[in-house]
Amino acid sequence: MTNSVATLDLPEPLVITLGNLKGGVGKTTSAFFLASYFASIHGLRVLVIDADPLSQTGYSWHRRLIKGEIDVPFELIAFPSRHVNDCITDNAADFDVIIVDAGGESAEIFKAAIPASDELVLLTSVSPSEVKRVPSTYRAAEEAAAEGNREIRVRVLMTKVPVTMKNGVNISTEYRTQRGNLESAGYDVFQTYLSSWKWYREAADGEVGDGAENPIEDLGEYRQVGDELVSAYRVAVEVPA
Repeated sequence: MTNSVATLDLPEPLVITLGNLKGGVGKTTSAFFLASYFASIHGLRVLVIDADPLSQTGYSWHRRLIKGEIDVPFELIAFPSRHVNDCITDNAADFDVIIVDAGGESAEIFKAAIPASDELVLLTSVSPSEVKRVPSTYRAAEEAAAEGNREIRVRVLMTKVPVTMKNGVNISTEYRTQRGNLESAGYDVFQTYLSSWKWYREAADGEVGDGAENPIEDLGEYRQVGDELVSAYRVAVEVPA
């Protein structure tokens, strides 16, 4: 007799680019929590590439956690260059998952990451100015993927979502309106959204010992985001009973 169990069949490595050609949408925070998800939930070797050419926020956060003697479950390197695809290639053999924080200030760096990526997670809040950048970011990704002859899955992840719950449903007008606009335009939107934004940012960015915690202590809604992201890679494997 055999039983079936679900396991992950990931590319080697799985490369995820987080992007929106606008800053402040939550790319770096999402990179930290998704990296922690893959490392702590799936036991994978994870690298975050901070490719933001201006702020290098990810590098600063990671350094602060390390100095605070936090056991960060992923590695991070800063590589804010249009040759970020080379950085991905050079590290591919050493990691199971590579997450690229492409930043919002350089379309050139963002487009360089796309041909080396399997997934593009397009982040946006419910702010109309951020949602309006989704089409231009998507087009830039399309162009880069075509030039690199690469198929890439693109999904939109909504961040900083206001919540007004009624009968277990978020009836926030801002959220429902912008989600509806994205879906009507044909975008594949994560069912999970991120609402507790102040908490997420403080967990990654605050001073260690002053209310900030290692992201793996509580992944929050990122646990559901991660599960949804990897669902396409789950396969059934037969094992002896």
